[in-house]
Amino acid sequence: MEITDKIAVISAAIAFGSAMVSILAIYVPWRNTHDAEIFKESVLALERAFRSLMLNAGEDGQPAPDRLNWLTSARHIESYKSLRRSLKTTLYKRLSEEHEEHWRHEFYLKLFNRDRITQPSYFEAGPIEPRSAIVIYGFAAWPHTRKDPIDILDLEQLFQESDILKGNYGLQQYLAKFPQFGGEA
Repeated sequence: MEITDKIAVISAAIAFGSAMVSILAIYVPWRNTHDAEIFKESVLALERAFRSLMLNAGEDGQPAPDRLNWLTSARHIESYKSLRRSLKTTLYKRLSEEHEEHWRHEFYLKLFNRDRITQPSYFEAGPIEPRSAIVIYGFAAWPHTRKDPIDILDLEQLFQESDILKGNYGLQQYLAKFPQFGGEA
């Protein structure tokens, strides 16, 4: 191979490397901007879903048995799910999980807590479209595939990181009732 051939190969390699760097310089910011916009819209979809369900809520805080409210809320939840699936970056996927957890809790408080909607007459009054109820209740329930962060918590590390019990006598006495926290059975 002559010197001119070597120079041509090296030049081609440098050009290829430059092209790859240019592509990455464009793609990485685009991906982050893309995810930022999708993330904002997905959070908005969850907010809209909750607001839609709670429109004209009763004095007891329960959602009104309004067919359109339930349908609109379910549609926003499904929109959120679709948007969430299109996120590409680990950061925005994690942020999405956090917002989902917050809104799941809000829905749970309205649907599963103290004054549960247990009578079929509530759903018949709308009448509530069955699929919308399934979507909303499905969203509000804890997913079987999700691990509870409390179950995988490193308590020993938590106690080492801070003086949780310092001056907190009520908590000390409460925890003394549980063997896993140094108390007696």
